[in-house]
Amino acid sequence: MNDVIVLTKSALKVAFEPETIVLALDVLKTGRPLVPTVFTSKKFLQVVASIAAIGLVEPVVVIRDEDGRFRVLDGRMRVEALRRLQKSEVLCLVATDDETYTYNKHINRLTTAQDSRMIARAIEHGVPRERIAAVLGIDTETVRRRSTLMNGICPEAYELLAPKVCPGTTFAALRRMTAMRQLEAAELMCGQNNFGSTFARAILAASTPEQLVTKRRSAQHTHNELAAQLARMERELGKLQIRVGGTEEMYGIEHLHLAVTSSYIANLMRNVSIATWLRLRFPEYFAQMERSAKQMESAKEPRRTMKLPYERKSKSLPAMLPPG
Repeated sequence: MNDVIVLTKSALKVAFEPETIVLALDVLKTGRPLVPTVFTSKKFLQVVASIAAIGLVEPVVVIRDEDGRFRVLDGRMRVEALRRLQKSEVLCLVATDDETYTYNKHINRLTTAQDSRMIARAIEHGVPRERIAAVLGIDTETVRRRSTLMNGICPEAYELLAPKVCPGTTFAALRRMTAMRQLEAAELMCGQNNFGSTFARAILAASTPEQLVTKRRSAQHTHNELAAQLARMERELGKLQIRVGGTEEMYGIEHLHLAVTSSYIANLMRNVSIATWLRLRFPEYFAQMERSAKQMESAKEPRRTMKLPYERKSKSLPAMLPPG
């Protein structure tokens, strides 16, 4: 006989009060203050610039406390930005449950490709670059560069890479490929779960000339590129020489420490009492120290040159010669 499952109705708990309210900043309190370095971070400056340009987009989430005040659950940076802008009120959404992590947990951040497409569409709809730069807290040249980042990327490759975290240099390498090669590269990067610019440049280097976009460049432009590459190589060579010098210095110090330590271990292992005590109490340490001592002793032995067979029988050589 099959069991009958009875489904009972239960009322869902409302997570927020139905209406938003405007609260004075003085009645808001936070559980812990922000770290001082936050106020100089790029994210905080962008929040300040966005609120100054277009106002508050997302309400601050608060919960009622027993003392009649409101505690901020989500939006501490927005509250501090409003205070920096000398605002006195803020639009708030009142929560009914003290849940402090789910708000930011389920936020989907824009990837590089999505950010570029959003800025490009805003410019197409007539939003000035200066206004976008003011909202995002960046300069107009950065807005122009971001808006043109997807130029030359085929739609199929964009659909594959749009939800992935790819640096802008990855798309710069893809733009030098044909549409079919871009799609192949995007599928390869998704299959390997590697979206770095180094991997993209490796795919570009492995592409045949037929898979690349030919571009006519002036002699002056080519000369400027060569000069920039030479300057970059000189800087990298200088950094490499500094690292090699530091490595050589550390190698000498570490080699000296190793030689002194190995010699000390070899002297300890020559003591029968110490060697016996280590072997009985700590056999794993004894094995390692014995191996180190043997290596030290073998390193001290002079190298012997290999002798050929006729050298060992050099005294009998005259007897082997034919007479007179």
